[in-house]
Amino acid sequence: MIKPNNAKLVFAVMVIIGGVATADEHGHVHHHFAKDIDAFHAVLASVWHARPGPERTQDACAKAGEMARLASEIRSLNATQLVASIPALIAKCESDKGGVDAALYDVHEAFHRLIDAKPRPVKAK
Repeated sequence: MIKPNNAKLVFAVMVIIGGVATADEHGHVHHHFAKDIDAFHAVLASVWHARPGPERTQDACAKAGEMARLASEIRSLNATQLVASIPALIAKCESDKGGVDAALYDVHEAFHRLIDAKPRPVKAK
């Protein structure tokens, strides 16, 4: 027979284990995004979670155009700020003066502002 306090402890452990099971190998929670946001996230995450260095910089630049396209196709949330953050990344990639990591950081932060914001309608163009 499980005593009430033991039952609470067992429940708490199950909740903790369940929470850990939903995290990936990097400790990030798997999000449930709308398809358009998930498509962008898949590209950004593959770059952002790579080890910083020349390969990540090259990958960020190779995928910047795809990020721009996918961001412009987001309709489920207002992605105006995310879309506006990507030209700076593209410009840094086209110059040989560096700054790609900083521009990628700005895209990443714009993405988090998008997913953390309360939903608001997208303005018609």
